[in-house]
Amino acid sequence: MYGIRHPRQRQPFGPLERLQAEFERGGLHSLPTSAAPTLEVWSEGDDLRLRALIPGVAPDDIEISVQGDVLTLGGGVRDAEPRAGDRWLRRERANGSFTRTLQLPFAIDADGVKARLANGVLELELPRSAAEKPRRIPVQHS
Repeated sequence: MYGIRHPRQRQPFGPLERLQAEFERGGLHSLPTSAAPTLEVWSEGDDLRLRALIPGVAPDDIEISVQGDVLTLGGGVRDAEPRAGDRWLRRERANGSFTRTLQLPFAIDADGVKARLANGVLELELPRSAAEKPRRIPVQHS
């Protein structure tokens, strides 16, 4: 029988659709595999701002360090252990320790860094080092 194909051959995305269905049923475990937070970094005037999503992390479990133009953010996410008789149906939130290191576009004044944690969102104010700020150089008449 030439020209007639098996119905499965007309479904090139069939294997992907089956994989997605299995994932949606909870039979496959996938991302996130790391407890590392997602970050947003933007400039505000001469300075930088950073926002990190770290739900479930206590302020005492966060470590922030700045050296020149390198920022390191570390911490840990601890999940509650299930009680006796509990059975996980789905676990999508990663746990464990994390470290994120970012090279920033300029050196930061480490003494001026401010950090706030509210509702699982860490916000950092990262002022540019005075030595890094652009300065206007006056031109003298000769």
